[in-house]
Amino acid sequence: MKKYLTKPLLYNILIAIGLTFVLLMLVNWGLRIYTRHGQTLAVPDIKGLKFDAATDTLAKYHLDYEVMDSAYMTDKPPLSIIEQSPKPGTSVKSGRTIYLTINALGAPLAEIPDLIGKSSFKYAKIQLEGIGFKVGEPMYKPDPHRDALIGMLVDGRPLKAGTRIPKGTTITLLVGQGLANTSIPVPYVIGLPFEEAATKLREEFNLSIGAVTMSEGMTEADKARAFVYKQSPTFRSGRIHLGEEVDLWLAKEMPEDIVVHPEWYNSTEEVDSTSK
Repeated sequence: MKKYLTKPLLYNILIAIGLTFVLLMLVNWGLRIYTRHGQTLAVPDIKGLKFDAATDTLAKYHLDYEVMDSAYMTDKPPLSIIEQSPKPGTSVKSGRTIYLTINALGAPLAEIPDLIGKSSFKYAKIQLEGIGFKVGEPMYKPDPHRDALIGMLVDGRPLKAGTRIPKGTTITLLVGQGLANTSIPVPYVIGLPFEEAATKLREEFNLSIGAVTMSEGMTEADKARAFVYKQSPTFRSGRIHLGEEVDLWLAKEMPEDIVVHPEWYNSTEEVDSTSK
C-alpha cells in the first residue's frame, strides 16, 4: 500500500480535497447572496397611494410588483392602490413580487335589467345595487299597483331596460302608491300624437296608459307619431281616480268623422256633453 502512496500522489489528493472544500464554500456563499439567506423585510403599506408613488415605494424596498386586477370605487382616487398581496407588514425576502389591485380611471358600464312592471321597489333596489348602481330615495306616483316599480330615472331622464350606464350611477325609482282617493275630471287627448298624449296623461294628470289599440296596418314603429282618435273613459264622462288607466286608439291620420277640440286640452269641466 505504501508503495502506491507516494508523496506527489498524496499532495495531489490533499490539493483536490482542499479545492473541493473551497469550491463548496464558494457555492454556499453564492447561494446565500443570491437568496439573501436570512434577510427579510416587512411589506410596506401602499394602499391608497397613487400607482406611481406606490411603485416607487416598492422599488426602494427592492420589491417587484404585478398588477393583477382593477376595480372601480367612487370614494378612491383613480389609479390608486385599493388592494395588495401580501398584506402590509408581511415578512418577505427582497425581490418578492407584490400583487396589486388598482382603482380604474372610469367606471365600467353595466346593463340596466328589465325590472319595470315586474318588480317591487325592494327587489329592484337589491338587483340594481348588486350590479353596482346606487339607488336614491324613491319617488311615489299614483298607480293601480302599490309598491310596484313603474319607472327608473337618471338625472330626471327616463331609463330603459338594456341601457348601459356607468356603475356607481344613482338611479331614482318611480314606485306606485296605489290609487289615490283624489279624483279628477277625465282629460281630453283626442287629436294629440301618441307620445304627447301619453306624456300629458302621466305627467299632468298622474294617470296611467292602459290598452293601446292601433289601426289596421300600423306597426310599432308608427306608434310614436300616430294620433289619438278615441279614448276611454271619454272626456266629460265623469271623474277618474289618480293612477287609473286611460285606453287609447291610434291612427296614422285622424279619421274624417272625428272633430278635434284643442280648446278642451286644458279643460277641467265635468258637465256631460254630446259634443264630438
